[in-house]
Amino acid sequence: MGRLRSLGLGLLAALALLGRAEAAAVEPRPLLGPVLRAGLGALYERHVEPVDLAALTLAGLRGLSLADRRIVPAFAGGMVELRADGRTLDRIPAPPRDAPASWAEAAARLIAAGSAASPALARKSQEAMLRAFFDEAVATLDPYTRYVPAEEARLGRTRRLGEAGLGLVLEPDPGGAVIARVIDDAPAWAAGLMEGERVLAIDGRPTARLSAEQLARMLEGEESAPVSLTIRRDGGRTETIVLARAMVAPETVTLSWQAGVPILRVSAFNRLTDRRLARAVIAVAHRDPAPPGLVLDLRGNRGGLLRQAITTADLFLTGGVIAVAEGRHPDASRTHRADGADIAGGLRLAVLVDGGSASSAEVLAAALQDNGRAVVIGSVTTGKGLIQTVVPLPDESELHVTWSNLIAPGGYALQGLGVLPAVCTSLGAGPARAALARIAAGQVSEAASLWRATGGRVLPAAEAARLREACPAAEGGALDITAALWLLRGPDESARRPAPAEVVR
Repeated sequence: MGRLRSLGLGLLAALALLGRAEAAAVEPRPLLGPVLRAGLGALYERHVEPVDLAALTLAGLRGLSLADRRIVPAFAGGMVELRADGRTLDRIPAPPRDAPASWAEAAARLIAAGSAASPALARKSQEAMLRAFFDEAVATLDPYTRYVPAEEARLGRTRRLGEAGLGLVLEPDPGGAVIARVIDDAPAWAAGLMEGERVLAIDGRPTARLSAEQLARMLEGEESAPVSLTIRRDGGRTETIVLARAMVAPETVTLSWQAGVPILRVSAFNRLTDRRLARAVIAVAHRDPAPPGLVLDLRGNRGGLLRQAITTADLFLTGGVIAVAEGRHPDASRTHRADGADIAGGLRLAVLVDGGSASSAEVLAAALQDNGRAVVIGSVTTGKGLIQTVVPLPDESELHVTWSNLIAPGGYALQGLGVLPAVCTSLGAGPARAALARIAAGQVSEAASLWRATGGRVLPAAEAARLREACPAAEGGALDITAALWLLRGPDESARRPAPAEVVR
């Protein structure tokens, strides 16, 4: 009996040792401290509102409780503590409230103490731990400040800047791959490759009977790496050219025509949007005969690079304020002004927006409408007027920090309000026709006057919602295009059955 009891006690001791060993086997996290320092430093210095580092750090440490409910951070008596099951795991004197690096060191030390005591925390990867910390920390700030893990950050950079390639889309064909599309400003475009030509070989490998996926993989590669293409030109001439892969930004500008009016759809703002839009505007505005006007379609455009919205507005404005940015950081406050020429040569301009138009799209719509350059048509926009700066972190993740509030040229804050169209289509065809008649008579809507009377304040949600009821947010529809044609061609002429839309890439 005594022997069995001894065996039982020995087994319990072995299990206890095993549990402690499991808790001690913490996942290596070499960049935890550096990332916390960079992130807390960026929030403290750049956020649009003053940041309480003590509250921010304590909120971040509560992220540990998501993996192990026993782990509880506390701040009392000038000490920052981490507790589990009623006992203190570690306690640190609270750093000064203006020392983000010290708060980061305290957070890293307490995370290590929690990981040593909790097998659940010990198993967490560095990325999972950082995400739990920052997600909880920034939840105390505004809706748009956020932590972006490394892989998601990489994909975001690709959307903004592009990815390495030739800007060539190939379709499989038994006689050799056919060029289906050439993306503007890419190496294939610069080399003069044309849709319909054949690529017979890539780096010497024949393309006949290869799948679309195989062809796409053969075109991929590192930036600046060369690729050899054997091309069959029009007329049967064959030549081999060598191109260097480059960063290719996704296409964001598409041209179509309806009832003789060009419609330029802008889906997002990346680093080449202004250049591609400028090229399209010049091409259609200087036709002979010139079209009666131009439609700029920003419906569903969620934004992108603010700088691109500013430069795009400057394509159409010869002067005036485009937007005012206000923030705590010296680099966050700036007045953006137009100082160029109107590349459309004064061509009448209608801008389409809807409840999905946000951020940079709202900046462009407000700039053109408030400066009297365009008539905005659709419904009230999203109301995202807080602008984020992207802070790279040491582990290749990012922190997107809200650092400025945007004021439209009309003097109202875009945040919460959005842009109020001069022609509201979400209320139906009758109010849209009436708005067009008021515009023809030179009248300014009462609702627009109320918008300007807010004086640049970010309004309480209830007050902003009440003002937005003047033109409720809605998804764009056919009435938007119809109203634009009424504006540019006249109601009687536009009432005729429109010609089928012709899409040009």
